[in-house]
Amino acid sequence: MNFEHMNLVAQKISFAFEDHYFDERKRNNFIALFNKYLLPVDTTGTMEPYDAIVLLGREDPLKFEHMVKEMKEKELISD
Repeated sequence: MNFEHMNLVAQKISFAFEDHYFDERKRNNFIALFNKYLLPVDTTGTMEPYDAIVLLGREDPLKFEHMVKEMKEKELISD
């Protein structure tokens, strides 16, 4: 996997989460996906989302891609 691309996607997700934080539906969707995909790599839940997303991409690129796909399907991020 291209780590530069993965870092850019992680940044896009982090910014989108911040931008949509006050939209309760979108915030809840982000949190549900973060819990599903990021808790296995951030078991304490203390990492910043960006750092946990990057770690997920490095440890399990396939799950990273699944998370990104789900976020696009839920219109949390765009292409």
